[in-house]
Amino acid sequence: PNAEEGKHPPASEATDAALPSEDMSDILNSPAFLQRKVDVLKSDISAIQSEIDEANTLYLAAKEEWGPKFDKINDESRLMQERFAREGSQEARVANIDVVSKMVNLIDTYDRAFQSIDASTDEEIEIVNAYKATYDLILNSFQELNVTKVETVGAEFDYENHQAIMSMPRDEFEEGMVCQEMAPGWRCGEDLIRPAMVVVAA
Repeated sequence: PNAEEGKHPPASEATDAALPSEDMSDILNSPAFLQRKVDVLKSDISAIQSEIDEANTLYLAAKEEWGPKFDKINDESRLMQERFAREGSQEARVANIDVVSKMVNLIDTYDRAFQSIDASTDEEIEIVNAYKATYDLILNSFQELNVTKVETVGAEFDYENHQAIMSMPRDEFEEGMVCQEMAPGWRCGEDLIRPAMVVVAA
């Protein structure tokens, strides 16, 4: 065999062979071929649109059949959540009132103790100060729970918020006005925890 037959063609010749011929390029860029590509794409788009339309038709049919049922389920779920929220809020409110009622009684005990104690020694003063610190902590917790005192002296007597212990003539107050507070009343938000015990001007 001839030695020249085993040799590879030059690189330039291999590259030229890999490239499409001018005739092939002309075919790929011809208006007829490009139009064919456009037609194929339009056909694909049309097929996809048909699938979309079919899916929408099935969706609308299912919605017509199941939509009211799902709406009813959603409404029932929403009403249930609202009821749970109201019940939870009500339970929290009742729990707050119960706790505040106990704390109000504790405040009364502190007030009576402070009125009866006359601290004279350093040790007694230290004990009283420790109780006052606890007393202040309770009052601070009242603020966090939205607990406020019922307005008394100088306010018009209110059957909902005041409990009259007695009435007496007082020149500095008009008749029917609260002239003295015997025991404070307390509210927790809109709820009355305890009416204030008062003296009413006659």
